[in-house]
Amino acid sequence: MTIISTTTSATVPVIGWPKVTLPDREGTVLTGITVQYNEPDFLRVNKSVDAYLGVRYAEPPVGPLRFQDPKPYAYRGNYNATEDQDMCLQMMVLDYLPDLPGQPIEGRKMGEDCLFLSIYTPSPKPAVPSPVLVWIHGGGYLIGSGSARSYDGVPMVAMSDIIVVAVNYRLGVLGFLTTGDDVVPGNMGMKDQILALKWIQENIRAFGGDPESVTIAGQSAGGASVSLHMLSPLSEGLFHRTIMQSGNAICPFAWANLDTCIADTHEFAASLNCTTSNSQLMLDCLQDIDAHVLLHEQRYGSGYFAKPVIDGHFLPDNPIEMVKRHQFQKLPTLIGTTEDEGSNNAMYQFFPASLFSRPTLNISELRSILPRNLWFAKDPIEIAAVEQLYVDWSLADDASADQFDVLIRVGTDQTFTCPTEYLVRELERADVELYRYEMTHDPSWSLFGGIPKWMGAAHGEDIQYLFAWDLNPSYERVVGQTNEEKFMSVEFMRYWSNFVKSGNPNEPNGSVRYPEWPRYTLPGQEYKQLSLNMTNGRAMRASFCSFWLNHWTNLHYLAASPDDLYGDWQDHYERWRDIDMKDWTAEFEDYKTNRCPDDTT
Repeated sequence: MTIISTTTSATVPVIGWPKVTLPDREGTVLTGITVQYNEPDFLRVNKSVDAYLGVRYAEPPVGPLRFQDPKPYAYRGNYNATEDQDMCLQMMVLDYLPDLPGQPIEGRKMGEDCLFLSIYTPSPKPAVPSPVLVWIHGGGYLIGSGSARSYDGVPMVAMSDIIVVAVNYRLGVLGFLTTGDDVVPGNMGMKDQILALKWIQENIRAFGGDPESVTIAGQSAGGASVSLHMLSPLSEGLFHRTIMQSGNAICPFAWANLDTCIADTHEFAASLNCTTSNSQLMLDCLQDIDAHVLLHEQRYGSGYFAKPVIDGHFLPDNPIEMVKRHQFQKLPTLIGTTEDEGSNNAMYQFFPASLFSRPTLNISELRSILPRNLWFAKDPIEIAAVEQLYVDWSLADDASADQFDVLIRVGTDQTFTCPTEYLVRELERADVELYRYEMTHDPSWSLFGGIPKWMGAAHGEDIQYLFAWDLNPSYERVVGQTNEEKFMSVEFMRYWSNFVKSGNPNEPNGSVRYPEWPRYTLPGQEYKQLSLNMTNGRAMRASFCSFWLNHWTNLHYLAASPDDLYGDWQDHYERWRDIDMKDWTAEFEDYKTNRCPDDTT
């Protein structure tokens, strides 16, 4: 992301070269850039911002460090942080985008040596340490970069005087392959994020940041990552507030079982003629293969699909069970989804025609496509129940009537809204200070090159407002938001930065323009509708989420085969034996040792 340039008037000008001395690094000095940001109409700011780009936080994960846990970077003299470095090697899933109007290719190099972060700070450095927002990008654990233009932190820093840090982490097979043992325990991408958070704890004070006021935030797989860090014992103490946008640990795409990931690893290794009978020999073989060959095989060969894994170390157990037991850090949380999350998946299934016009589905076509759009409901009884709830039966007598919206609503509810419903209810029961939202505004310009006009508040559309794309002269996409949307974008940033500062998105003295964002409670269930007028709502998709969280669960067991039921019973028994009983025994021993007085008289 070369977001700053001195060669074109369309970009933010570089006006200085700030320097920061890192603590305990033998006097290592980082040199960044200072840019002048002037936006007089909506943000009404004219400030300078320091940017430190392409800052290493880990040794290059190459050679013998490929597929291994990250190692802290040992600085070797002064460091040039004036431009971004490689984004992590990844599948170019959206290869078609360069052909779309207003959608230039990033023009960025990719590589294995990619563990960098970008730091945006007020200039001059704050006299009082500033709160820190750490951004974890989305992209299904397969694509994306913290240094992408999409996440340029300059406007938010200029408006709010917080510090913004964006992080790269390993993706795809390079970030999540596992042999299920100590040879390749897996979750490398998540451990990259942890090492970055540790780097921030150790160094952010030198940039004017407060290591005791760190908020981690992310969207999609980034939001799921934030949620997994709330569950992981390895992440404790590294952050103090959380923001999860369109993704959390309960979403079905957020994680995978160890057995599934080991099977994926064996399939992947076998496709490259590496042995699968010995983990060390398999690793040696995979480390000798060119990284681009690995990437090509991931995309066109075995189709390795990367996810964090339940490894007993980073992720001790099934996130659903951990959340149910309230085994998470109880920190102030801002969490939400968009109204039409499912539009993206629906669009991909009819690509590329769906870029230019809204697809249609009659009832017969819907019935043929619906099963492959369900994560778990595979039995005919379960599929029929989903159909019964979502089909518009007032139109069903017309065999040609359009039922395409069913795909959007099912995709939105089962993948995003209702897993979020489960999580927020458990967070609230644990007395977490909680603020929920739903983005209901339909953008005038889609992030898919501005072309689809039917997708509504689709997955990812909140990013253009949070990072003020149309208020940033260094952002090169053709955005074209309306003036009303630009005012809304300012409020997005204000809500988020308020939360980063205090754990509450509301203005300290109230807001004249918008109603207060209520804290989510039970039974109130109030939430903010992120829209042009920022109204409040309550009980988001309550009936549909009751179906997925209650009725469908019961139906699933009724429809399950005896083998499936026995497998579920065995899983629950082993969890009770290996986890619940150990926890209970440890708590009981602690009670006997520390809470029972010696003198019982």
